[in-house]
Amino acid sequence: MKPIRIAGTLLLGTALMAGCTERNVPTALGDRPAVAFATAALLTSVVTDPVGDVASKDPAWQDIVRSQIAKTGRTFVFTMEVADVVPANPDAASGGAGVRAWLWGLDTDPDAFPQGGVFPSGPGRARPFEFFVDVEWDGAQFSGLLYDLRPLLTGGEMVVTPVPFTIEGAEIDLSVAASGLGDPSTFAWGAATCARHAHLGSEGFQCLDLAPDNSLATWPE
Repeated sequence: MKPIRIAGTLLLGTALMAGCTERNVPTALGDRPAVAFATAALLTSVVTDPVGDVASKDPAWQDIVRSQIAKTGRTFVFTMEVADVVPANPDAASGGAGVRAWLWGLDTDPDAFPQGGVFPSGPGRARPFEFFVDVEWDGAQFSGLLYDLRPLLTGGEMVVTPVPFTIEGAEIDLSVAASGLGDPSTFAWGAATCARHAHLGSEGFQCLDLAPDNSLATWPE
């Protein structure tokens, strides 16, 4: 299969964003060049994952091979390599929402557990992550998004912000300003590929592959 390259900061449709009442949109949403694995960066964290550890019915382009978070200057770069080329028009996940996602969860505050209509959990479920950053396919377009769950800790609603991303072959990259993550000096993190079958904030969210499989990694290493 010929590699493809997709870049942008596209927004999800209104159906996907149901339940989010606040959205920050940058004034310029231009394409950005792809960012390769930042092996020379001073602050990095890398995990690898066995090929073929997704269920046989799940696509290889949601099978994580390697994931990395690197900080270069004032920018965090999130990179995921999967076992096959990500298609330009992926098969939608079954069910009403049909969303595919390649994501990272960040635990920047070990004492905080956002609870409420929490992505990707259902109402009343608490998770240790203050942020999720991902590329999503909603059946019509790809989007790069940053989910900030910190407002849930004080009775607010999570904030969703578009972020630049690229998909080139089997590699997915996103860039997020350090200030958008509270400029953390360290955090625990995990990567996942997922399918969402229902509306945002529901329980219809299935993770197909995790990296690491049974724990969280630490940035920086």
